[in-house]
Amino acid sequence: MCCRLCGGRVASNKILIHNIMQTIEIKISVFNGNTIENAVYVLSRGKNTGKVLSQPCPNCYAISIPKASTSEVKAVANILFVSGKLKPFFHGSVIEFVTIENYRKMFLQLWRILSPEKVEQTTRQLLAIDLYQVKIKKQLKTISQLRTAVAFAALE
Repeated sequence: MCCRLCGGRVASNKILIHNIMQTIEIKISVFNGNTIENAVYVLSRGKNTGKVLSQPCPNCYAISIPKASTSEVKAVANILFVSGKLKPFFHGSVIEFVTIENYRKMFLQLWRILSPEKVEQTTRQLLAIDLYQVKIKKQLKTISQLRTAVAFAALE
């Protein structure tokens, strides 16, 4: 059963999901090399496990959803990555990874509890922080170049 509200079906990798505002079908699967239309891709292994990708790669999961929900799904996946909620589920001693079952469980749990308003608000806040981080990185690069220039000036 999907939930007490609808009595919807739950298949092995297709799940009818309810959140506060809508009901949609979400399918989370291992990327097999074929690009899926209306999908969000997340990294499945490595240092940035769970990170939302702009393009699929061999080590990713595909979250396929209706086109209208792409931005919300991408936002929830990003919240899951940034929050660090996946870290307890990491496996592997050399290259960390999260199993598809654990990723699916955590993503769907988050999808059910977050309201669309909270997702939108958090997405705006994370975007603002990311833009500020880019600005600071540029400033740090300039400071590093200045430091190098001062050191070279001392050699002349």
